[in-house]
Amino acid sequence: MIYLVNHRVPGHEPFKNIMRLPRAQAFALAGELYYDTPGSSRFGAEFENYYSIRQRAEAWLHSDFMALGGQPQTKHPLYFYVHGWGGQDWAWPDKITEKIPLEAIDQADISFIYGDSCGEIDNPARHPMLTKPQLMQQIEVHGGIEGLLANVKHNMIEAHLRNDKYVREACK
Repeated sequence: MIYLVNHRVPGHEPFKNIMRLPRAQAFALAGELYYDTPGSSRFGAEFENYYSIRQRAEAWLHSDFMALGGQPQTKHPLYFYVHGWGGQDWAWPDKITEKIPLEAIDQADISFIYGDSCGEIDNPARHPMLTKPQLMQQIEVHGGIEGLLANVKHNMIEAHLRNDKYVREACK
């Protein structure tokens, strides 16, 4: 079974995107997250830079998703990574792991890229965004997620969920 996996800091709400907040609130929350997750540089002194990169990344992801025929219900997606249980477990002991079966997600509500969008935004050799059918085909061709990642030379597949109904259902 293939899952969308999301990690969060204990004591914070699941399935949130800091970019959905007004700028001042986003920076205030970043300060809280930095305090609650010592060593997480993206929420500390680096947040100004991260925020700018995240804005550009989300504009790119939205544009490419629309070009692929996606039907986003929100401009700012919720981020997950794709995990086929049985391979490398990315669970972190200091975080809470949430997961949603990929099969439950309509293809019009999700997109994928290899790697991390903030890390790939300025990469001229980045792979194109994938739809759900394209990703599933690639997983099958390469004998699973691990084989696919080895072929594309990345350590993760980032998922962008653009309809909150799935997380509302997961939180019931």
